[in-house]
Amino acid sequence: MEATLSKDTVALIDKLKSLVEKKGIVKDDVVKLLTELRPHFIEQKEPLITRVTRLTAEYIDDKGTFDINLLAEEDEEGNIDQDIDMNSEDSFNDVKENFLYLLDLFAHPENSVNKEELQRIKAIYLDRDMF
Repeated sequence: MEATLSKDTVALIDKLKSLVEKKGIVKDDVVKLLTELRPHFIEQKEPLITRVTRLTAEYIDDKGTFDINLLAEEDEEGNIDQDIDMNSEDSFNDVKENFLYLLDLFAHPENSVNKEELQRIKAIYLDRDMF
Protein backbone atom coordinates (compact mmCIF):
# COMPACT_ATOMS: atom_id res chain seq x y z
CA MET A 1 0.00 0.00 0.00
CA GLU A 2 1.42 3.36 -1.00
CA ALA A 3 1.71 6.10 1.55
CA THR A 4 -0.19 9.20 0.59
CA LEU A 5 0.44 12.49 2.29
CA SER A 6 -2.46 14.52 3.59
CA LYS A 7 -3.50 17.68 1.75
CA ASP A 8 -2.27 19.74 4.72
CA THR A 9 1.16 18.12 4.54
CA VAL A 10 1.43 18.68 0.79
CA ALA A 11 0.30 22.30 1.24
CA LEU A 12 2.98 22.88 3.89
CA ILE A 13 5.68 21.32 1.68
CA ASP A 14 4.51 23.53 -1.20
CA LYS A 15 4.59 26.61 1.05
CA LEU A 16 8.15 25.78 2.07
CA LYS A 17 9.17 25.19 -1.57
CA SER A 18 7.65 28.50 -2.63
CA LEU A 19 9.43 30.39 0.15
CA VAL A 20 12.81 28.85 -0.70
CA GLU A 21 12.34 29.33 -4.45
CA LYS A 22 11.65 33.05 -3.92
CA LYS A 23 13.96 33.96 -1.04
CA GLY A 24 16.39 31.09 -0.52
CA ILE A 25 17.01 29.76 2.98
CA VAL A 26 15.63 32.34 5.39
CA LYS A 27 16.71 30.66 8.61
CA ASP A 28 13.86 31.55 10.96
CA ASP A 29 11.11 31.05 8.36
CA VAL A 30 12.46 27.73 7.09
CA VAL A 31 13.07 26.34 10.59
CA LYS A 32 9.55 27.40 11.63
CA LEU A 33 7.95 25.67 8.64
CA LEU A 34 10.05 22.52 9.10
CA THR A 35 8.99 22.48 12.76
CA GLU A 36 5.34 22.78 11.66
CA LEU A 37 5.82 20.03 9.08
CA ARG A 38 7.34 17.45 11.43
CA PRO A 39 4.12 16.55 13.35
CA HIS A 40 2.42 15.81 10.02
CA PHE A 41 4.98 13.09 9.33
CA ILE A 42 4.64 11.75 12.88
CA GLU A 43 0.87 11.51 12.39
CA GLN A 44 1.32 9.78 9.03
CA LYS A 45 3.75 7.27 10.54
CA GLU A 46 6.79 8.31 8.51
CA PRO A 47 9.57 7.98 11.13
CA LEU A 48 12.47 8.42 8.69
CA ILE A 49 11.09 11.64 7.24
CA THR A 50 10.17 12.80 10.75
CA ARG A 51 13.78 12.36 11.85
CA VAL A 52 15.31 13.95 8.76
CA THR A 53 12.90 16.89 9.10
CA ARG A 54 14.05 17.44 12.69
CA LEU A 55 17.72 17.06 11.80
CA THR A 56 17.31 19.49 8.90
CA ALA A 57 15.62 22.10 11.11
CA GLU A 58 18.35 21.75 13.75
CA TYR A 59 21.09 21.93 11.11
CA ILE A 60 19.69 25.10 9.52
CA ASP A 61 19.09 26.63 12.96
CA ASP A 62 22.73 25.95 13.87
CA LYS A 63 24.37 26.84 10.54
CA GLY A 64 21.97 29.53 9.34
CA THR A 65 21.84 27.86 5.92
CA PHE A 66 21.67 24.51 4.17
CA ASP A 67 25.15 23.91 2.78
CA ILE A 68 24.96 20.14 2.27
CA ASN A 69 25.49 19.18 -1.36
CA LEU A 70 22.97 16.36 -1.74
CA LEU A 71 23.25 16.51 -5.52
CA ALA A 72 27.04 16.08 -5.61
CA GLU A 73 28.43 13.37 -7.84
CA GLU A 74 31.40 11.13 -7.19
CA ASP A 75 34.76 12.19 -8.58
CA GLU A 76 37.09 9.75 -10.37
CA GLU A 77 38.35 8.39 -7.03
CA GLY A 78 34.82 7.79 -5.75
CA ASN A 79 34.85 10.74 -3.35
CA ILE A 80 31.88 13.04 -2.91
CA ASP A 81 32.23 16.65 -1.80
CA GLN A 82 29.26 16.93 0.55
CA ASP A 83 29.59 20.66 1.18
CA ILE A 84 28.43 23.49 -1.03
CA ASP A 85 31.15 26.08 -1.65
CA MET A 86 29.48 29.03 0.05
CA ASN A 87 32.04 31.41 -1.50
CA SER A 88 31.11 30.53 -5.08
CA GLU A 89 28.84 32.85 -7.03
CA ASP A 90 26.43 29.93 -7.56
CA SER A 91 26.09 29.13 -3.85
CA PHE A 92 22.66 30.79 -3.48
CA ASN A 93 21.21 28.64 -6.28
CA ASP A 94 23.11 25.53 -5.14
CA VAL A 95 21.63 25.86 -1.64
CA LYS A 96 18.13 26.29 -3.06
CA GLU A 97 18.44 23.36 -5.48
CA ASN A 98 19.72 20.99 -2.80
CA PHE A 99 17.06 21.99 -0.28
CA LEU A 100 14.28 21.71 -2.88
CA TYR A 101 15.60 18.25 -3.74
CA LEU A 102 15.23 17.29 -0.07
CA LEU A 103 11.65 18.58 -0.04
CA ASP A 104 10.89 16.50 -3.14
CA LEU A 105 12.10 13.43 -1.23
CA PHE A 106 9.75 14.34 1.63
CA ALA A 107 6.84 14.70 -0.80
CA HIS A 108 7.14 11.12 -2.08
CA PRO A 109 7.60 8.84 0.95
CA GLU A 110 6.27 5.79 -0.91
CA ASN A 111 9.26 5.73 -3.28
CA SER A 112 11.87 3.18 -2.13
CA VAL A 113 14.71 5.10 -3.83
CA ASN A 114 13.68 8.20 -1.88
CA LYS A 115 13.78 6.21 1.37
CA GLU A 116 17.33 5.06 0.57
CA GLU A 117 18.32 8.64 -0.19
CA LEU A 118 16.77 9.86 3.06
CA GLN A 119 18.76 7.19 4.95
CA ARG A 120 21.92 8.55 3.28
CA ILE A 121 20.99 12.11 4.26
CA LYS A 122 20.30 11.07 7.85
CA ALA A 123 23.76 9.48 7.95
CA ILE A 124 25.33 12.71 6.62
CA TYR A 125 23.79 14.65 9.52
CA LEU A 126 24.85 12.06 12.09
CA ASP A 127 28.39 11.88 10.65
CA ARG A 128 28.79 15.61 11.21
CA ASP A 129 28.65 15.05 14.99
CA MET A 130 26.27 17.94 15.44
CA PHE A 131 23.58 16.06 17.28
